[in-house]
Amino acid sequence: MSTAPRILRHALLGACAAFGLATAAVAAPATPPEQVVKTTTDTIRADISANVQKYQADKSAFYAMVDRQIVPHFDTPYIAKVILGAHLKEATPEQIGQFEKAFKDMLVHSYADKLLEYYDSVEIQVKPGRIEGEGKRASVDTTIVRKDGKPPIPVTFSLRDNNGEWKVWDIKAENISLVLNFRTQIDAEIKKSNVASVIQRLNNGQLEVSADADKDDAGKPQGKTP
Repeated sequence: MSTAPRILRHALLGACAAFGLATAAVAAPATPPEQVVKTTTDTIRADISANVQKYQADKSAFYAMVDRQIVPHFDTPYIAKVILGAHLKEATPEQIGQFEKAFKDMLVHSYADKLLEYYDSVEIQVKPGRIEGEGKRASVDTTIVRKDGKPPIPVTFSLRDNNGEWKVWDIKAENISLVLNFRTQIDAEIKKSNVASVIQRLNNGQLEVSADADKDDAGKPQGKTP
């Protein structure tokens, strides 16, 4: 795991999530996924650069921009199902939708502040994408280059074809899957209580899942990825 301070790790992952990750998909899958990543990344960074003082003074406007620019490019229903894992069968359709929204809101607010703080301290280099899974999956490798001269961080975006659009469903930072990491933590919380309780705690801000984890923990998915 990187020796970078936890706060910087969160910031870089936040920048990854908002500058690049979320960017992956308004175009049809025929469009190279790496081009979609780069185009949306540049758009988001330009928005922050042009409005940084406004966003620093009005966080609600910033959160709204992040939500508007990023969330549509994630396959949030699929991510929610992957994170719920073996507990998916315990949840009602309504609870699955509630979990999806609660988890999405938690992520947006967790990363938005770090994104705003570090927006101009990193550069993202996007490499050619790889089409996989009979054309239904894609991976885009990127590198987060820190302007302070510290070692770069490799980040891979995993996308899937969702009704003719590339949408991101996972990010691997330094070979750690954020989705599987979150699934491990949520699995432990649900086992302590139940799905409804976890949703309520997410909504109330009483439960936060962390992007930081030991590789051993992150590498132990709860069951098979759907």
